[in-house]
Amino acid sequence: MFDIGFWELLIIAVVALIVIGPEKLPRVVRVCGLWIGRANASLQAVKNDIAKELRAEEIKQAFKKPDDLPDLNEIIDIDEPVKPESNPSDNAEDNSAEKKQADDGK
Repeated sequence: MFDIGFWELLIIAVVALIVIGPEKLPRVVRVCGLWIGRANASLQAVKNDIAKELRAEEIKQAFKKPDDLPDLNEIIDIDEPVKPESNPSDNAEDNSAEKKQADDGK
């Protein structure tokens, strides 16, 4: 993020030592460390919230996706061979013929 090298940090430390003084410098460094830690924790919490929202949006899109696809029954019907449908009247005629044969056998 920030391209700060060793020499830049050394210059900042020397200036801080001169401006703040050796007595207050450890306390100031500790307070700055706490602020940086809190900022880092807040940034991490924001990143986690964004990641959760993105995952929730992906899940919503995944649930919506099957609605855009063709019906599963249509896919199954296309893959299987088509069977001829029989009419109920055909079955009635077949049943009556079977009954006649059964009566003749008695």
